Amino acid sequence: MANFNRATLAKVLQILESSHSGEALAAAKLASAMVREAGLTWEDVLAKDIQPRITEAAPARATTNGPFGYRKDRELSPHEQFFMVLLSPRTPVELKRRLRGWEARVLDGEITPQETQDLKAMYQNFVT
Repeated sequence: MANFNRATLAKVLQILESSHSGEALAAAKLASAMVREAGLTWEDVLAKDIQPRITEAAPARATTNGPFGYRKDRELSPHEQFFMVLLSPRTPVELKRRLRGWEARVLDGEITPQETQDLKAMYQNFVT
C-alpha cells in the first residue's frame, strides 16, 4: 500500500467548501487521485483502520511514493502540482497569495508554457 496521509486528504477535502466551483472540482479530483494512487477505495478510507487491499488479479505494484502518496513514476498535471504547492507548509505565504491569481487559468488549462515551468519549479522546491 502506498503512503496515505489522512491529514493531507482532510486538507484537500476542506477545499470542497470553496465558493469557486472550479476549485472545489479540482479538490475532488485531487482527493480521488490520492485515494486511487494509494491503492485504496473510498470505503477503505472511511473504514476505522486502513488495510491494504491485495488481490491475485491486482497484485501490489512496487513503486516508490512521492509527496501526498502519489506514485513517483508519473508526471503530475499542472493542477495537481498547483494544489500541492498551495497545500505545502513549505510554500511561503506570499507565494500562495500570488498563486491564487493563477487558479482559474490553471484549472482551465490556460497557463502559459513559462508558467507551467515556473509551477514545476515551485513544486520541486516546496513539495518534493
